[in-house]
Amino acid sequence: MKRLFALLIALCPAIVLLSPGVGAAESVAGFEVVATVDVATNPFGVTVAPDGKTAWVANSGPVLHGESQPGTVTVIGTASLAIESVLQVGRFPEDVAFAGPGGQAFVTNSSDATVSVLDAVARTVTQTVSLAPVPMQFPFGIISTRDGAKVFVTSAGGQRDGSLQNIAILDNSDPAAVTLDGTVTAAGATGRPAATPDGRLLLVPRSRGHAGPPEILLVDPATDQVVDSIVMSGNQGAAMDVAVSPDGRFAYATLFGFGVAQGGVWVVDLRSRTTAAVVPTPDVRMHGIGITPDGRFVFATDFLLGQVSVISTATNEVVQNVTVGQLPNEVAVTPDSTRAFVTNQGDTTVSVISIPPG
Repeated sequence: MKRLFALLIALCPAIVLLSPGVGAAESVAGFEVVATVDVATNPFGVTVAPDGKTAWVANSGPVLHGESQPGTVTVIGTASLAIESVLQVGRFPEDVAFAGPGGQAFVTNSSDATVSVLDAVARTVTQTVSLAPVPMQFPFGIISTRDGAKVFVTSAGGQRDGSLQNIAILDNSDPAAVTLDGTVTAAGATGRPAATPDGRLLLVPRSRGHAGPPEILLVDPATDQVVDSIVMSGNQGAAMDVAVSPDGRFAYATLFGFGVAQGGVWVVDLRSRTTAAVVPTPDVRMHGIGITPDGRFVFATDFLLGQVSVISTATNEVVQNVTVGQLPNEVAVTPDSTRAFVTNQGDTTVSVISIPPG
């Protein structure tokens, strides 16, 4: 269990796990766990393939004698909910991202500071890219540009690796030979990124512990430069994850509060680049976030409570809390907005939540 919290400690060393308060939620029929898939080891990240047919789950792998062993990626059919493939990757895989139309995928391996490159059709590992030259510890989130030519990797180790280069860039112009191709300067720990629908901006959650408030960095993927930052005003904590509405107007970011700080979900207006609202959540330790492609709902994982808060984007209110497994980490939604897949870091399962039709 200690290893499960290692990356959170790296993000915010002053975390004190307090008993969270529980808020009320309006009940909405239709959100329920319809299946639980056992992936054998503790799952962290999850991403649904662009065609919506499979969900790819990064499993942290066993720990023997204090050392992480090679982890796996489990491929689950989104319709059948059956395990289709299991791929061995690096040590402690964290996150999965697809490039272009989905023929290629990338996995961050936090304990050995590498990225595994996958052939998503053949379901094989084709290459392992080292981030040691950066240097980068604990590669965490990952995202590709729309054309697949670049891949950006964030780092949960930015609080302590002594480097300010906490976003790495991979050159994927030749998918057969992916190379490390520079960095973006960003002090502190950087979380799971997202992109605006037009692909012109990357949104990267950034935390600096007590050195400053959590932020969302806006990165231009064409120039590899930070062009602006949006402060998640009103609190402190680790900015973990971010999702963008389909119209590109709003971003939703989770805050893993520490000390006596209150976590929650921040709603950011991307036009004015200001905080538009803060959605109170039952848990102060919020982790992963995902949005339905039809834009109706946001799903945020309540890490300590073992549940997912469903937020209506029309009202910015929690409309239901859905019980899942232990320490839910990340959530991904199918392109048809009918199912959400939630990884339960504290056990070996993925919870599948049904989403009511619009």
